[in-house]
Amino acid sequence: MEKIKVLYIGDSEIVLSKYIVGADSFEQANYNDNAHFFRDAMATLPYIELRHINPHDVPYQFPKSMEELEKWDVLIFSDVGYNSMIFYAGLKPPYEYPLGPDRVKMVKEFVEKGGGFVMSGGYLSFAGINAIGRWHNTPVEEILPVSVSPYDDRIEATDGFIFNVVDKEHPITSGIPWDSAEFTLCGYNQVKLKDGAKLLAEYDGDPFITCWEYKKGRTATFASDFAPHWAGDFKDWEHYPQFWGQMLKWLAGKY
Repeated sequence: MEKIKVLYIGDSEIVLSKYIVGADSFEQANYNDNAHFFRDAMATLPYIELRHINPHDVPYQFPKSMEELEKWDVLIFSDVGYNSMIFYAGLKPPYEYPLGPDRVKMVKEFVEKGGGFVMSGGYLSFAGINAIGRWHNTPVEEILPVSVSPYDDRIEATDGFIFNVVDKEHPITSGIPWDSAEFTLCGYNQVKLKDGAKLLAEYDGDPFITCWEYKKGRTATFASDFAPHWAGDFKDWEHYPQFWGQMLKWLAGKY
């Protein structure tokens, strides 16, 4: 099979910690690479060629033209907010106009022309924590098979859960032993299924895995995260790479 070229954006952050010890204080910074869970899983699939872009590298590394973007088959957004995608580096006076291409509109055009796109859940996906993910009422929401809340959409399930696959025949979910699956998730983004979209899995009445065809392209959603804490031990399940491989094949139009 010809390799599916996947551009994966999100799932990393720089953490700044402040320690106060009596009369003394100091700070430490570290880079938290949450993307390695998905990268490692996809590295086991010989038909996937994946490039990862950290959210803070978007201004410098995300394609700035459709010609560059169309070199990829599938885009993934996971825990990357609207602000990271729309702003440019050095957004301060003196300004130059225009500021740069609208990368959010480019993603919609990419799908309309035949590309694949999936949004995975997280604190900066869909609406996100305090709604700062801010994908509501954007061109990306238009292409998704779900509607995004304008408010904080997190469901924190600290007692754990497993979603229910309602369509086991779809190419994304077929051939996987869902009924005997043993993994635990601990949260997700609450979204609403759009008319005409396909529901593949649900939890507690909420859409969990969805997909549809949009213009010439295909899009999908997975309501939970690639990384802990929401991902729980789903990332360690032996069929995790198979599931995501099938998702990417479908999005790329391979079946």
